[in-house]
Amino acid sequence: MNQLKHIIALNPELEAIKDELHDAWHKRQIFRTDTEARFAVLNDFKFPTNASKYWQAVREQTVHFDELVTLTFSLRRKKIDLQEVEEKLKSAIGFDKDRLLVDKDELLFYIASGEQVAKDRVREIMQWSKIKKEVNTGDFDDKNVNTHQKESLFKSVYNRAAVAPADISAEERLSLQGMLHALKDEPVNREFVAKLKG
Repeated sequence: MNQLKHIIALNPELEAIKDELHDAWHKRQIFRTDTEARFAVLNDFKFPTNASKYWQAVREQTVHFDELVTLTFSLRRKKIDLQEVEEKLKSAIGFDKDRLLVDKDELLFYIASGEQVAKDRVREIMQWSKIKKEVNTGDFDDKNVNTHQKESLFKSVYNRAAVAPADISAEERLSLQGMLHALKDEPVNREFVAKLKG
């Protein structure tokens, strides 16, 4: 992190931990770990079937890919801006040169941060790819997101209704009960409820 010397000049107390800051900046967590993806995002309560886990993984992966593409455009522009600043610096003097040096440092930091974010987006895209392969057991439709939803949505809403506090709003209770009522007669859901009743 090249900008540390300027920051330390304004905040001398950071000198004692500059190596720690450098280390922290390089190893910081940006996006979800594998553990968070599997247990915080794809928990069995909210995503109770392999199909629901698969389709959520598709959503997560494509969001990161879209953001990566957008970031790539921004980084390309910033690299052009950096070339332009470096060219102007060759003939700049006085305050103009000082301002251009600040612009250069800012661009270098933006590019370094952006490249770090891009690298972690790629890591998460690959992570979701691995998860998709693991949960795609071949017993559900992986071409049409709607196919699994009558079962997955019913189970997810059933889980939510089971732990809903007594004081939830009438509107929220109506929404939960309405979805359960609408989906209860689907054959896969009748079977699920029958097993629960034992």
